[in-house]
Amino acid sequence: MIIIRGKKVLISLGGTFEPIDSVRGITNKSSGKMGLALAKQAYILGADVTLIVANVSVRISPLFDVIHVETSKEMANVIFEIVGDYDIFISTAAVSDFEVVQRKNKKIDSESSLSIDLKPTLKIIRQIKKINPDIFLVGFKAEFNITREEIIGCARKQISDAGTDLVVANDVSRKDCCFGSDNNEVLIIGDDVLTVPLATKDEIAKTIMNVISKRVSCR
Repeated sequence: MIIIRGKKVLISLGGTFEPIDSVRGITNKSSGKMGLALAKQAYILGADVTLIVANVSVRISPLFDVIHVETSKEMANVIFEIVGDYDIFISTAAVSDFEVVQRKNKKIDSESSLSIDLKPTLKIIRQIKKINPDIFLVGFKAEFNITREEIIGCARKQISDAGTDLVVANDVSRKDCCFGSDNNEVLIIGDDVLTVPLATKDEIAKTIMNVISKRVSCR
């Protein structure tokens, strides 16, 4: 394996939380396990690792520099401020696609009828290469109950839209690969497609970091 010792690696992980009122919000089931597994592997390989952490169900080691965020906007602001200083950005976070148009600054009465207006959030990953054109950018695509060809198509679209160098994609409809599971089965998509069969997320992380290391060394 080609070591990425000394490279500055930024990893986002967890699920964002978009407030509806003072106590409720929109979120997702992302656990942060995949992002943390990648962080551990990058650290083992000698990288200088910084984590941007949203809502997670894992314990983050004090070995890492950590920046905590909650909303997609907070995550975007932090990433845009610092990403110019990094060599590699691995975007594993499950960032909400929508946010509430007008958040209530009190708890909404639970006996009231409620409708919520939503608007799309900024696609963070599409801004990264505009800020740091030389960064090695890795995106993640979690799809639900679609074919392998459709997953690859979604990944190729992200590569086209955001300039990602690699996309790691999987189908979270599978019980053994859903959000929060300890295992995964992924496709690593760049110039070609590498199928990584079902394994623990730690093993998946080793394979992903191996591919990243080889690609970075060829630049």
